[in-house]
Amino acid sequence: MMIPGFMAGDASLYPLAAALRGMGHRVFFAGIWSNMDCPRRTMARLSKALTDASSAGRCKVVVLGHSLGGIYARELARRHPHLVERTILLGSAIRRPLDNSNPFVRMWFMATRRFHHEGGSCLDHLSSLCGAHRAEPVSPEIAQTIIYSRSDAVVDWRSCIESGPNIEAIEVRAGHNSMPFSPEVLAIVAARAKTPARSGEPGS
Repeated sequence: MMIPGFMAGDASLYPLAAALRGMGHRVFFAGIWSNMDCPRRTMARLSKALTDASSAGRCKVVVLGHSLGGIYARELARRHPHLVERTILLGSAIRRPLDNSNPFVRMWFMATRRFHHEGGSCLDHLSSLCGAHRAEPVSPEIAQTIIYSRSDAVVDWRSCIESGPNIEAIEVRAGHNSMPFSPEVLAIVAARAKTPARSGEPGS
């Protein structure tokens, strides 16, 4: 299952999805036109899409997210460990995401926060992205592949990395927005998508 980055839609991942389908992988989306809705509502939508994908495939799901989508993928694994085989994060600032994004992205994120139906706004919960982000790693039983670039320019590459059991961090030569179109990234994603998670695997 694929999740686009902030202000992007599913279409931004279509080329990567097409390549994976050509290799025999099944690919699912949640139907996101532009990823800028309240994280609470987005997580609810993604949770349903994950459940549907797992039911359709009758197996655990590899969840790939680009940028903000990777933060959501990581939280999905935390909330639904029985449904997720592996997460693959492309340029996702999982350590203090807003503080480690460039000022323009941070400004737009804050400007697009909408009011919740129950009152208040996302501005009241910026550090946790309305509960969609937590600093603690997910269960070590779920493999996590982190793909990052020192030439990212949108997020601080150091904020994309964490270590722990069953976590690997791989550096690539791609910009933030070009990661989904990178042959190097495709090769990594394709290899990890068909590799079962191994609990206790040391991070790299």
